[in-house]
Amino acid sequence: MKSLTILSNKGGVGKTSIAVNIATHLAKQGKNVLLLDCDFHGPSMMTFFKPGIPWINNYLFGENPSKEYSECIQDFSSKFNLPGKLYIGFADPSPESIQFVIRIDNTDSLIMLRRLIRLKREIQEDPNYSIDYFIIDCSPGTGYSTVNSILVTDTSLFIIKLGNADIYGTTNMIAGLFNSLKNRSLVLANQVPLEAIKDETTTKEIEQMIEKIFTENIGEKVVEFLGWIPTDYSFQTIEFNEALKVLKGEESQRTIFTIHQPDHVFSQVLVKIIPDLFDEK
Repeated sequence: MKSLTILSNKGGVGKTSIAVNIATHLAKQGKNVLLLDCDFHGPSMMTFFKPGIPWINNYLFGENPSKEYSECIQDFSSKFNLPGKLYIGFADPSPESIQFVIRIDNTDSLIMLRRLIRLKREIQEDPNYSIDYFIIDCSPGTGYSTVNSILVTDTSLFIIKLGNADIYGTTNMIAGLFNSLKNRSLVLANQVPLEAIKDETTTKEIEQMIEKIFTENIGEKVVEFLGWIPTDYSFQTIEFNEALKVLKGEESQRTIFTIHQPDHVFSQVLVKIIPDLFDEK
């Protein structure tokens, strides 16, 4: 079973969208995937799906887990007619739950870490699941839940936007997490305007500059820059229209591009990157 944590320095960089699209594409290829929403500070995975089971918080936190992990994981394979399995554990979006996670101390963090380790071990051994890929979407920043997610996975994928604050913020974040980053660490830029990366020479120059900044600020080359995911007017319009439905009080469900729009540039570029994420090339 291969494992991946997806994280970022700040919110709003498209981290959850990338996590969802990676997981669904793998299940579309016949793989069995477990996707955990551990973005406890601002969960948004339910905007792509409709949870119908207890939150994963019920398993990960508290002196005694009120639920087994199997009770907090929902199978969405049949909903999307996927050849493989897509299991998802959702974070509780209620204000009370978010406040609880913000206030957790070292003791609660260790409880969460032990249960994450137990979940990973038991589900890997459970023939009822036969998980090929274990993916965690975690909170922005360097809180307890983020560090715990890094500790239980093979690879960390940092999502950035090409803005000064986020580039330097992410280098500082990686530097601060250096002792925890015993796994493979990758950087992927998201939401890059499609028109800005058509010229191959310019693209290469920008890649080299980004790698240089990360290497210089961290002190040594501990991360690998994978490239970027483009965005265009159609992508932004689709996202905007779903947000507009929410404002109008209408039912809304965000588009999973690797399923519903596989020919879109977002899907095509992301799919090409996926083997690199799991060191499969």
